Amino acid sequence: MENRKDNARLRGVVVAVPTPLTEGEALDAASFRSLIDYCINEGADGLMILGAMGEGAALSDDVREEAMDVAAGHIVGRIPLLVTVSGASTKRTIEYARKAAALQPDYLVCTSPFYYKFPDPQSLLHHVQAVSESSDIPLVYYNAPGSTGNLADANTIDRILQLPGVSGVKDSSCQFGIVSELLRRYPDQASRPGTIMQGDESVYDASLLMGADGVVTGGGVLFIRSLKALYEAGSSKDIARAMALQSAFSADLMEVILPDLARNWMFRIKQRLVDRGIIAQPTSTAPFMMS
Repeated sequence: MENRKDNARLRGVVVAVPTPLTEGEALDAASFRSLIDYCINEGADGLMILGAMGEGAALSDDVREEAMDVAAGHIVGRIPLLVTVSGASTKRTIEYARKAAALQPDYLVCTSPFYYKFPDPQSLLHHVQAVSESSDIPLVYYNAPGSTGNLADANTIDRILQLPGVSGVKDSSCQFGIVSELLRRYPDQASRPGTIMQGDESVYDASLLMGADGVVTGGGVLFIRSLKALYEAGSSKDIARAMALQSAFSADLMEVILPDLARNWMFRIKQRLVDRGIIAQPTSTAPFMMS
């Protein structure tokens, strides 16, 4: 198989965007285009759709496919597009991947399968390899055990990064030891086997100072310019500035999603986008609370 690692290098601030919806949970395409333009104008280095922030696992297949089509047609190469194709099985994920690949995004993104437990690392390796081989689009592995129930440790992710079609990893495990171990193994960005992106919004500064290629943010859709400054400070090893920017970002984000993070975080982020005139309404997939 062609080695696609060097076709493109993902780095910087990648925004995992919400999916604007109507009251009936159809795609609000006009709002989606507005949101894409906003992210690009704020300086996002890439857009990821249909992940956890994008409610991908909760949307109907029709809405997922329309969202992919709208995003690909509206971004048209302005910045990299990452399409999340995760499903509850390898076969289902490959079906999503093939539909997404037909639109030629820059990257596909997949988690482990979810709902069932897959404690054997070999099952995850087989899964990622099969998804990668299903298309010619570079694949980013998304370690999201909070959503999938299946944690990949540093050794397993290292093996995933060696797969020919895998371009990188986004780690949202909220276990900093995983990313820090990978960065210790591969301190040189240019020669590491794939891009290492931090998805835990509480440790962006530490990750960047250790050499992470960038960050992937959901709630940070509201604070893209702040995160761009944090990325620049962390990448240039300006420790004091990176830490100060991290503290400010964390405080701003907590002000949005607290006091009851688990109850209505999706709605609260979307409501802020409504308040700024970027999307039309804060509808989220049921049973997210909308108050």
